[in-house]
Amino acid sequence: MSRILIVEDSDSIALLLKRRLEMAGHSTVRASNGADALERLGRGERVDLVLLDETMPRLSGSEALGELRLVHPGLPVIMVTGTRPGPGSQELADAIVRKPIDFDQLLGLVERLA
Repeated sequence: MSRILIVEDSDSIALLLKRRLEMAGHSTVRASNGADALERLGRGERVDLVLLDETMPRLSGSEALGELRLVHPGLPVIMVTGTRPGPGSQELADAIVRKPIDFDQLLGLVERLA
């Protein structure tokens, strides 16, 4: 299946995402903020899809998404947010999932995009 980068600053939400995705047969890696995610990808970390939280320290999801599109334009990104998506996210993300997460919706998007 797919290798998914979970970019989430909340340990509990990251663990929940990891467990649900791995139960569905995917492998996961985690970054705790947007800057960490960009660094991992810049070092050549291979992933098929990114789950990107909106509200994080150091670099928000929207800011990271803008930079990610410049460097990895074809990499699918699903924004996961409990707030309103940041500027440009609607246009740049492949999909947006609201918190609380509907895992049937999320897994369907992962299957379609990864």
